[in-house]
Amino acid sequence: MAAMECNRWSRQIYLQIISYLLISSAIHSDAEPQVSTQIPAIWSSTHYHHYNELKETLQKLAQDFSSLANVYSVGRTVERRDLFVIHITSNVTDVKPMFKYVANMHGNEAVGRELLLQLSHYLLHNYGKDERVTKLVDSVDIHLMPSANPDGFEAATEGDCYGTKTPSGRENGNGVDLNRDFPDQFNVTDMNNMTAGRQPETLSLMTWIVSNPFVLSANLHGGAVVASYPFDDSKFHKITGQKSASQDDKVFQHLAHVYANSHATMHKGNVCQDDDFKEGITNGAEWYDVPGGMQDFNYVFSNCFEITLELSCCKYPKAENLSVEWENNKEALLLFMEQVHIGIKGRVVDSETKRGIEQAFIQVNGIDHNVTTTKTGHYWRLLLPGIYTVVFSSYGYLPVTKLVVVKKGIVEEVNVELHPIALPHAPDVAVTTSVIPVTFVTPNSAKLSSTTVAPSSEEQSTTRANNMPSSSTLSFVDTSSTPETVNTSGSNIENSSLQFEFKHHHYDDLVAILKNVTKKCPEITRLYSIGQTVENRELYVLEMTDNPGIHEPGEPEFKYIGNMHGNEVVGRELLLYLVQYLCNQYKIDPHIKDLLDNTRIHIMPSMNPDGYEIAREGDFDGFGGRENANGVDLNRNFPDQFHSTKENAILQPETRAVITWILSEPFVLSANLHGGSLVANYPFDDNAENIDRYSKSPDDVVFRQLATVYSQNHPTMHLGQPCGGQGKLNESFPGGITNGAAWYSVAGGMQDWNYLHSNCFELTLEVGCRKYPYAQDLPKYWEDNKKPLIAYIEQVHSGVHGFVLDKNGNGIRNASIHVVGIDHDIVSANFGDYWRLLAPGNYVIVASSHGYSRSTRQVVVPDGTRGIQVNFTLDNEYFDWLQTEDFGILDNIDDRYLNNIELHNSLLKLKNENPTLVQSMANVGHDGLQTFNFIIVSSEV
Repeated sequence: MAAMECNRWSRQIYLQIISYLLISSAIHSDAEPQVSTQIPAIWSSTHYHHYNELKETLQKLAQDFSSLANVYSVGRTVERRDLFVIHITSNVTDVKPMFKYVANMHGNEAVGRELLLQLSHYLLHNYGKDERVTKLVDSVDIHLMPSANPDGFEAATEGDCYGTKTPSGRENGNGVDLNRDFPDQFNVTDMNNMTAGRQPETLSLMTWIVSNPFVLSANLHGGAVVASYPFDDSKFHKITGQKSASQDDKVFQHLAHVYANSHATMHKGNVCQDDDFKEGITNGAEWYDVPGGMQDFNYVFSNCFEITLELSCCKYPKAENLSVEWENNKEALLLFMEQVHIGIKGRVVDSETKRGIEQAFIQVNGIDHNVTTTKTGHYWRLLLPGIYTVVFSSYGYLPVTKLVVVKKGIVEEVNVELHPIALPHAPDVAVTTSVIPVTFVTPNSAKLSSTTVAPSSEEQSTTRANNMPSSSTLSFVDTSSTPETVNTSGSNIENSSLQFEFKHHHYDDLVAILKNVTKKCPEITRLYSIGQTVENRELYVLEMTDNPGIHEPGEPEFKYIGNMHGNEVVGRELLLYLVQYLCNQYKIDPHIKDLLDNTRIHIMPSMNPDGYEIAREGDFDGFGGRENANGVDLNRNFPDQFHSTKENAILQPETRAVITWILSEPFVLSANLHGGSLVANYPFDDNAENIDRYSKSPDDVVFRQLATVYSQNHPTMHLGQPCGGQGKLNESFPGGITNGAAWYSVAGGMQDWNYLHSNCFELTLEVGCRKYPYAQDLPKYWEDNKKPLIAYIEQVHSGVHGFVLDKNGNGIRNASIHVVGIDHDIVSANFGDYWRLLAPGNYVIVASSHGYSRSTRQVVVPDGTRGIQVNFTLDNEYFDWLQTEDFGILDNIDDRYLNNIELHNSLLKLKNENPTLVQSMANVGHDGLQTFNFIIVSSEV
């Protein structure tokens, strides 16, 4: 799921970058005046090409080979120079893998810059003459950027081998090293603000990378002779000697070997003084730790595999050496490009419409790194020869698993059809007055199949048939889901009746209980891990529901998390007792059966098993084991809406795993179990002033209701009596509930992050006055908390729920559900199903989705855990016309005017997506910033 998280981030990064670059748009090179530079058929490596000559050379190549090449800019530098790319391929309409070389990122490392100019010349002049070149240009979409730092190059000095001149030219015009300026997987401080403070060159490169489906890439540097592969840094940030292997370490080593072995000298490993690289390759972090590097950004935040090539001992050698460098690198440059054709490729399509599915996931079992499909459903996944199990999946479709044999030197084509998951019949609540009649839905009747509400005549929905394919030996429907499911079939744990053992359970005991529950109740359980801790313990979650492993349409998802602070252990034990209790009672207690049949429950007994192992029984109010193994308080480690602190500057592995998990499932309600006090705590946990003062969320009324449910069902919590401890742990709480910040301000808490970044409402439950009580007291804790734990889960069915459908009865995912007067929207899940927790009362609810008209309803939410079902049908009559008459461009039927910023972005997007048809004419405003004036659309651009 980390990989899926990174795909979600890449989309967010793209939107952030576009918003940031509103007035620094790239200008297509065809808008430049034509030049008269003469480029001979035989390249002459007699001098370096400075900016103006480089620009003229690229434009002349594109002019002379207009059927094979065009030039574009991905953005501008600090000093307003364009970042030019020459795009080389034949038959541009064909579907081909995208490849890129980027050079001169450090302005004084100049060899790569000249090599890419000569490579462009070589490919174009030899197309149709040389069989290898012709095949390469015919089969690969090649993008070459000779200089990512033209400002630095202009400041550098020829002959400066070690960068000792001042200025050296290594950095950009602002004095920033661009290969330290990218978001780093180990140092991300705020996932929602990853563009802040980046250099214009970095932002342009980030945009280019995440908005194009590049498959393979190399970043050309100088100062050594070695092929360096990811990762470039590690979570430890050890200066040198710490290997940081990526999930595709073997593929990257192969790619590095391909270049080194075909280079004239690189494979020796000791070309430069003090170099000692075995076979001419190295893991980046093992050489030296580089946070913020571009090659890691490519791999973590896009589909692209990139390595870094150090090509010469001297960073900026005299031009007389360039011909030798070309001979050293020519074969390696070509052979590396050809590696874009290893592994598997193909297309993922909808089995009914036969249209390509965008953003479908291609996951190779055993490699925790997925790639996604393009807008047309195409994909490329680099793999070494071998036998692989590959899972193809997309939201709203049944996943398909294929066994694939990858052979050496051949790319295996694997095309897949995904079958839409049939949406159960979801009728709308009939509306005869301005207020929807109250329809009560209990957990027992929450599934759509059991509702009896008739749809209105004008909104009768239809259900898509579920035409399942026949299984074969190489293709079968797979209902497993990530995170990776734990296989307990080989366990030798006794399959006996589950008996509670009231003792403190350390890690091995905890795992044994969870596995035993899955053996006792396999039909309602699934054990999986969402990741690992600092000390490599698994973060186990036990899913409990009637159909584990899948999200059922209309069924809400709930989670409990315990032991976030390792020394607060009561919640950990309560959740272990709870899973055993639910397992034991499922077949004998109708109430528990109804709850599990209509709710998908996820229970994580311990988020901090490392800290737990440090804590000690009898430490009632201490701090030993509170933090994780890195000494970080995990409930201060989440990105915060108000404050960036030392404690949340670097996400811990446990935090990152939980964030990924939260974003991977449509959770509706949650609670985080703590200890040391007795109170139900609700958002917000802090405020802008970071003082102890009430901080009201938009859903304050709902949160107070949820907290009260737990408190009132607890025998003593609702009394609000102090625990008798010191300071904050000795406060009294009226009704047994409190606003987090009113108690004490906590920046970086998990409950606020849930509410602000997902659909999930979360409370923090302090379930006992003693953090680590003696084991003999555990039965009393279970007795006090059993009822409120179950009552709280039932609240997931309160409020309003239903489906957002199109006129054909198909679910619309990511539709917005807005409650008038409450500044907090939620979005529909993959089947169009949604759940909006609300306190009893009258509401106006608006459902909307891009490309559809809005639908507004007045709703009465009843008391208690019984919710009301309200289905929305959004009119998409224009959408049908759009598909047949207007190329499916959703923006053309948006029901509002664009503001100036949005208009600018639309023009920028149009130009960037159609560089051969759209030419932008720009001027400079009074503030010196570039603005669009108009665009020209023509086949003769």
